[in-house]
Amino acid sequence: MNIGDTVNYYNVYNEKVCGAITEINSDMDSYDEIKLKDGVPMYYSKKLFCFVPVKKKNINSVFITVKTTGRPNEFLSFNELLY
Repeated sequence: MNIGDTVNYYNVYNEKVCGAITEINSDMDSYDEIKLKDGVPMYYSKKLFCFVPVKKKNINSVFITVKTTGRPNEFLSFNELLY
């Protein structure tokens, strides 16, 4: 799963919805640069000077934007996606 890929999730009415990932963000200040690579959210480590996977304890800070046809963009927690 990468940016542009189609994903499934349940909306607020518990309906299964399909949409395309348009962006990924985090509410943690230390995750200035974040990307999605093969289903793994990765942030740029200033210590290591490269992208590393988001730690499991911080995965709840990762959010994605999903575009569905005929609806406004949805902002979801990374954990809300169905695989």
